[in-house]
Amino acid sequence: MKSNRGIFSCVAGLLLLLPLCASSAEPSFGQREFATRCQMCHGPAGRGDGWLADQLIRRPPTISLLARKNGGVFPREQVARIIDGRSPIKLHGPTEMPAWGNIYRAEIDAAAGTRRGVREEDEVNVSYRIQALIEYLASIQEQ
Repeated sequence: MKSNRGIFSCVAGLLLLLPLCASSAEPSFGQREFATRCQMCHGPAGRGDGWLADQLIRRPPTISLLARKNGGVFPREQVARIIDGRSPIKLHGPTEMPAWGNIYRAEIDAAAGTRRGVREEDEVNVSYRIQALIEYLASIQEQ
């Protein structure tokens, strides 16, 4: 009687490769961050039409037009400061736009189980998350 071991090995190998094949269709880390953190207010295409938009003091801006409003150049540094919380957001009032940099730092502290303060590797993690979000925002800019 023939062994099915060879067939099983081939099937198992193909199943292990499936995630690699499917990964090109998966959203980027920045897109997932946007969907989790921003989409509820700014909407799926960044047009300020998220499901929470009507509940805010002022409607969120259309962030898919940032480059157009800046002479065709996406304002990466300004966007980074806004996401991080270093630039005040007058449009939303004093507290409606979350300072995601501070939230990311607090999540790192919570995961560590202590209030250990900001460490260099934590800042690298926060910076990576903000940069991934910025790359995604740059990719949804309308011409």
